Amino acid sequence: MYDIFITHAWRYHDDWTRLSSLFDAEKSIKWRNFSVPWYDPALDPNTELGAKAIRSWIDGQIRPVIGTVLLDGVYAVKSNRKWLELEVELSRNHLKPVVVLPAHGTTIVSAEATALADAVVAWDALGIIKVLQDLAAARASA
Repeated sequence: MYDIFITHAWRYHDDWTRLSSLFDAEKSIKWRNFSVPWYDPALDPNTELGAKAIRSWIDGQIRPVIGTVLLDGVYAVKSNRKWLELEVELSRNHLKPVVVLPAHGTTIVSAEATALADAVVAWDALGIIKVLQDLAAARASA
C-alpha cells in the first residue's frame, strides 16, 4: 500500500484528477490518496485561527505518506502557490520526498517548481512510486 500526497489548492484540478486516475488504473499497485481537497467555508484562511486549522489539516494529510507529488501545472497558477508551497514546506518538515510532475501533455517543468523538488518525474505511476521509495529509503539511511 502506497500512501501519497498530491499537491492541491483546495479544489480538484485537472492534473490532480488525472494523476489520481493514473494511480487508480495501475492494477499492480494499491495506493491511498492522502490529498483529498477539503474546504470549510466557515474557515477564513486569512485569520490566525483559520490559517492554523488549515495548516493542521494539511499536516495531518502529509504526515503518514511516503512522499509528495508537486503538480507543476497547478503550481503555474500564481494564486495556488501559497498552498502548494505550504504543502512542500510541511513535506520537508516531515522529511518526505517531493517530486515534481510536469503539466499534463508537457515534459518541461518550471525552474521554480524544480527548485522545490528532489526529483522530476514523468506521468508513469510505477515510476513515480519507485522514485518516491528510493528517495525515502535514501533519507532513512542517511
